[in-house]
Amino acid sequence: MKKIIALIITILSLSTSSMAQSIFKFNPDKSKFSWTGYASVGKYAPTGTIKLSSGSLNFDGLKISKAVFEFDMKTLSHENKDLQNHLRNEDFFDVEKYPKATFILEKITNNQAIGLLKIKDVHKKISFPIILKKSEKEILIQAKISVNRTEFGIKYNSTSFFSNLGDYAIKDNFDFQLDLSMDKMIK
Repeated sequence: MKKIIALIITILSLSTSSMAQSIFKFNPDKSKFSWTGYASVGKYAPTGTIKLSSGSLNFDGLKISKAVFEFDMKTLSHENKDLQNHLRNEDFFDVEKYPKATFILEKITNNQAIGLLKIKDVHKKISFPIILKKSEKEILIQAKISVNRTEFGIKYNSTSFFSNLGDYAIKDNFDFQLDLSMDKMIK
C-alpha cells in the first residue's frame, strides 16, 4: 500500500511540475542584439546590429530549463554599407551559405550561462555572465558575450594566422551585447 501511495504522489508531482512549465518567446520590438569588432591597432571599434529570427525558453518558476535562439545572419548590419557587405561575405560570416546562427542554452549556474553557439556550422561551447529579471509575464535577459571569431573559421586579417598586417589587423575577439525581452505565451 505504501508503494502505491508513493507512486501516486510521484506521478502527481511530475504532472504538477510539467504543468508549471511556461514558454516564453522573444519580443522583437523590445529586444536588441548588437555586435562590436575591434581593430588591433588604434581605437577603431565598429558596432552594428543583428536580428533574432526566433527565440524561446521554458521557465518553471524557479529556473530556465531550455532555451534556443536563432539569429538571422542576413540582417547583420552596419551604417557603412561597404563594411556591412564585407562582413556578410565569405571573408567573415558568409551569410548566403550560412544564413542562421544558433545558441542553445544548456544551463545557468551562479548567473553564468553555458551553452552551444553555432556559427558557420561550427559548434563551440561558450559561457558568459547573464542578468535575468523575471516577472509573471516577462523575462528580461542581459548579457555581454565575447567570442573568438577564429574558432568559427573567421580568420580574415587575424594576427593569429597572418603577419605584417599593420593597421589592417583585426582582433580575434568580438563582442555581442544582448538585451532580450521574453514574453510569456498564453496557453
